[in-house]
Amino acid sequence: MISAELRAITVEDIQLLRYWRNLDHVRSQMIDGDLIRKENQEKWFNDLDKNKIKYFIYSFNKKDVGNVNISKIDYKKKTFEAGIFCGDVTFLDHWINIWACIKIYDYSFNELKLQKSYATIKNENLGALRLNKSLGYIFNKKIKDNLQYLTLDKEDYLKASGKIKKYLIDFVKIKV
Repeated sequence: MISAELRAITVEDIQLLRYWRNLDHVRSQMIDGDLIRKENQEKWFNDLDKNKIKYFIYSFNKKDVGNVNISKIDYKKKTFEAGIFCGDVTFLDHWINIWACIKIYDYSFNELKLQKSYATIKNENLGALRLNKSLGYIFNKKIKDNLQYLTLDKEDYLKASGKIKKYLIDFVKIKV
């Protein structure tokens, strides 16, 4: 039986997150591509403002695969930014990544009652640009020469995610 899970990170997860974040295929797509040291990761975790930032690990059949997160949560403006990275290269083109996105956006829009998301993506990160477009993001403006700023309204997400959810339910046979 196929299983997928999303769970909040704990202190026991932070070195796995650091390992994944420092992998070339992840780090090269980050706006800040610096290597993260163990001490910095521990400080980062201890300093997290859990009202404004939420990190999760997603797994496939009990195997941890990657990280999905929401940050810059503003409950007054009802806005947030979301991010994802797949740490396990064997899952780079796997449906589990889109499943994790659906879970985090549903959580953000439905449970946290947020209304709009923003994303800043490198121009060469074609996979992230395709993924965000499939979720309903629209190009807003160019930032510098190598970055794009995209926006996503809840209504656009609900329209776009319906097809993705149907695929996950009908073909993958996984609950969303």
